[in-house]
Amino acid sequence: MVLNRVTTRCRAPSGRTAARRPHRPTRPSRTPHPATHQQETPMLPTVSHGAGVHVYDTEGREYLDGCSGAINTNLGHGLPEITSRMHRQLDAIAFAYRTQFTSEPLERLSALLTELAPGTLGNPVYGNSGSEAIEAALRLTTLFHSEAHRPFKCTVLTEEPSYHGMTAGALGASGHPARRHGLTPLLANQATVAKVRPRQGDMRADVEQWERAIEEVQPQNLAAVIVEPVGGASSGAVPCDPAVLSRLRELADEHGFLLIADEVMTGLGRTGTWFGCDHAGIVPDVLVLGKGVTAGYAPLSAVLVRDEIAAAFDRPLGSVVFGHTMAGAPLAAAAGLATVEYLKEHDVPALAARSGRHLRTLLEGLVDRHPVVRDVRGRGLQLALGLHAGTAHDLVLAAREHGLLLYPAGVNALTESVLVAPPLNSTEAELEELAVRLDHSLTALTPAPAAQADELVAAH
Repeated sequence: MVLNRVTTRCRAPSGRTAARRPHRPTRPSRTPHPATHQQETPMLPTVSHGAGVHVYDTEGREYLDGCSGAINTNLGHGLPEITSRMHRQLDAIAFAYRTQFTSEPLERLSALLTELAPGTLGNPVYGNSGSEAIEAALRLTTLFHSEAHRPFKCTVLTEEPSYHGMTAGALGASGHPARRHGLTPLLANQATVAKVRPRQGDMRADVEQWERAIEEVQPQNLAAVIVEPVGGASSGAVPCDPAVLSRLRELADEHGFLLIADEVMTGLGRTGTWFGCDHAGIVPDVLVLGKGVTAGYAPLSAVLVRDEIAAAFDRPLGSVVFGHTMAGAPLAAAAGLATVEYLKEHDVPALAARSGRHLRTLLEGLVDRHPVVRDVRGRGLQLALGLHAGTAHDLVLAAREHGLLLYPAGVNALTESVLVAPPLNSTEAELEELAVRLDHSLTALTPAPAAQADELVAAH
């Protein structure tokens, strides 16, 4: 059965002055295993400051940020082109309520996102996080079908594994059992959600699995499909087959459901193109952005909607789905505008594509050296090491001991992995240093062959 139906509703910053201090081991913190429900109190270092791809704690230890925080600090830390504009905006005004004012940076950001998005995507609606943006997309979907007098078109089809956020609606639509654990009562009154699962041994559903799931839901009941172009915390950067995205676009046009692309992690350059859907050459009906909009400098997310969908409403979309107090505030908008302008001016998506090829080659060199590594997967600079079961937690701890930050991923033994996703403007030297530290970290788990880590870099 493929369907499980439940009723739930560096370029281094100019002026970088921070010295790189040798990393000294610290007591490891206990990070929960990605495929378990156990939560342990972490004993974390206290952060002091950041500079480019490096983060420093109050004890003077230095860490190379190999996962861009939570795959969101896409341009590293302390980039003057962004921080200086935030300072200016902060001195002018930080907050204005969305029903009382717009702001110049918000208007310019809206125009720029519309310019960059494919097809007729635009009409941005803002939030503070990816979870909020997914919630807005779900509300928009429900209201869109209601406006057209299709009240029975209310099932949302998502994938397992997948992850779409931690608010109730977004979590209800997520195929991430560990993050849903114990929350069934909270999720039990949400919208009807159905999930498609891949074939046994596969990590993403194929075209046939999606077609069968849509048939089982019945197209007349299907409101939307939500899909991650490249997986994140759930699957560990496993790409969706472009043929799947293309077929979902065809089926959405045929049956009148909305195709929602969750690009909270992939959007704005991370996969080597502006948007993850670009790899399949398709335009979704709704495109959800989050982490990359401000590269971690301020909370901001955006939902872009095709003109044809927005035209179904006789009022601005912001007044249709409502919003949150801080959504689109001038300070966050200034950070977003500075970030996206930087991405465009420096052609960062193309840089990420080149850097991703270099980093993938380095990571593939680790597969033969370390038996705990199964494979390398992903696109652009959204990459992951697939690991044998029971090792992701230990690798994250070992990496921290060696001055490297990694992000655990996966929902089961098949998908267990660590995300390797450094800032998009990382230099070649920084990527090579990442590979060396990762090699040392893996060696700390199991002995590596005699070749030295430096030879790994020199070979590429």
